[in-house]
Amino acid sequence: MYRIAIITDIHGNIYALNSVLKDIKKKSVDYIYCLGDMIGIGPFSNEVLNSLFELNNIEMITGNHDEAVLSLLNNEPYPESRINVILHHKWIANKLNKEYIPKLKKLPRILNPTICEQNLHLIHYPMKQSLYGVHISKDPFDFTGVPSPEHFYELDGLDNISLVCFGHDHNSHQFVSKGKLFYNTGSLGCFNEAFARYGIIDINKRGINIMQQYVPYEFHTYVDEIRKTNIPRKEIIIALYE
Repeated sequence: MYRIAIITDIHGNIYALNSVLKDIKKKSVDYIYCLGDMIGIGPFSNEVLNSLFELNNIEMITGNHDEAVLSLLNNEPYPESRINVILHHKWIANKLNKEYIPKLKKLPRILNPTICEQNLHLIHYPMKQSLYGVHISKDPFDFTGVPSPEHFYELDGLDNISLVCFGHDHNSHQFVSKGKLFYNTGSLGCFNEAFARYGIIDINKRGINIMQQYVPYEFHTYVDEIRKTNIPRKEIIIALYE
């Protein structure tokens, strides 16, 4: 048996991430996969990236917030649909530690590990193959529709896949579509309850066992820290936690 942890949508919440990483250490996890949106929304992007890049048993992919911030840093087109968020992302980009920028640029959008003969597809949000390389300015993560067996039925390129893990939608999901198991832990760091969510998955040749995890953290301290910042869209962000 091989045990992995799935984390996603940390969104600059170092308090939630620290609690989850401490919990993971107690659970005999072999490897961690992070499914994007490490930065944005919360103010502690550098702290989150530092904690993640220090780990030696993790692989990460990019999400829409990560890619939107990178588009600004690279002087590339920014998503027009997110123009109301651009000042927020500029604030994140301006404060981002320069040593993390090339590391973020190297991250893939998709991982396809094979574990104990089980094929996994890890992506920030499921999309058709024709969108795999589409620039973030074209909103490739937004074409599939809300998570449901019906919307995911038309996805291609998953013929030999046992499990698809994703994030982006901040709610938890677990369902089967077209014979494939889809799982979203829910956002680790952007949730209006005083706990962080992640997933533990045991994998062997016979199958896959998903165990949803809930970890208490210093929720009110974190919200108070947001209040102390001058981060753009602060009132909207705080409302997400109330």
